[in-house]
Amino acid sequence: MFDYLDSAVDLVSRLLKYIAAGLLIAVALLITCDVVARGLFNWPIIGVAEVVANGIVIIAYLQLSYAVGIGAMLRSDLLVARLPTKPRIALETVVSMLGVLFFGLIAWASYTPMMRAIATGEFEGHASFQVPTWPVRVVIVACSVLAIINYLTLAYRAIVRGETPYDIAQAAQQTAAAE
Repeated sequence: MFDYLDSAVDLVSRLLKYIAAGLLIAVALLITCDVVARGLFNWPIIGVAEVVANGIVIIAYLQLSYAVGIGAMLRSDLLVARLPTKPRIALETVVSMLGVLFFGLIAWASYTPMMRAIATGEFEGHASFQVPTWPVRVVIVACSVLAIINYLTLAYRAIVRGETPYDIAQAAQQTAAAE
């Protein structure tokens, strides 16, 4: 059961990572078009600031689950590499539980504003261009929940299997070096 859940969350995380990459390219193209239009024709594209501001938040949260799942979220291998196995497992468990708490608080605090934004059709921007806020709020809540699941998965691996992301990365490097 655990392996099935782990695989499903990994698949969703990878998919979201690719969607974030596509959105990043789209935002970069939009900014480029706006700069060219302003510079050459003195004709700015209306709403670029609002789209970019919301797009950056969406891009960051879409990548969150993948970063947590591969153990790349705020981790210093310099410290972890020097720890023996048992302290490394204990540290991974504590860090994972703190991640669950942190993103649990984000999801909890963001849930009511998300529901309000959906119910009222909340938007930001000015009269000539309005961006709905509910997509950003939904992404924040949904991706925070995915991050929680990933942190629980990391804690499970550490406690039950004795694996940490550092150990998995070291094993992969050794396998690659042997080939």
